Amino acid sequence: LAVALWSALQDHGGVWFGWSGETTTEEPAAPKVSRSGNVQFVTTDLNKEDFEDYYNGFGNDTLWPLLHFMLGFVKFDRVQYLAYCRVNEIFARTLIPFLKPDDIIWVHDYHLIPLGAELRKAGVTQPIGFFLHVPFPNFDVIHALPCYEDILRALSSYDVVGFQTDRDLWSFQDCLTQPEIG
Repeated sequence: LAVALWSALQDHGGVWFGWSGETTTEEPAAPKVSRSGNVQFVTTDLNKEDFEDYYNGFGNDTLWPLLHFMLGFVKFDRVQYLAYCRVNEIFARTLIPFLKPDDIIWVHDYHLIPLGAELRKAGVTQPIGFFLHVPFPNFDVIHALPCYEDILRALSSYDVVGFQTDRDLWSFQDCLTQPEIG
């Protein structure tokens, strides 16, 4: 994936945005910006506690097992979920100054599901796509997550959502047609 995107970005230009791989005990400083040819890299550090709760906590202890149909391994913690939402809001706020009116935004994977909704909430109107690189469960599985409606609404904020298989797409469509989803 990175190779394909890198090639397209080199040809057409764009911004590659994400976590810097660094944590801090303070609030993150301004994003780091660098350039390679047509590609601008914008990365941001994360507060160590936020990172632990967002990535290792909600992302990997809650979403990863849920999305892989492993309900016995799902650990839900509201504090971690709130960190997951907060980090996606921080990412949105950090990315917005680098967006241009004709940009197309492409988001990847379950750690960033709320990013599109946060960008929309902040007034971003550019097309936003999302691709999920893991399976997507049926309604009976995702319904086990206390915040499942938030996750489905966040995915619905994208203009295009891509899945690995037709089965994942059917599961997503089924989730959106349940009477419980408002």
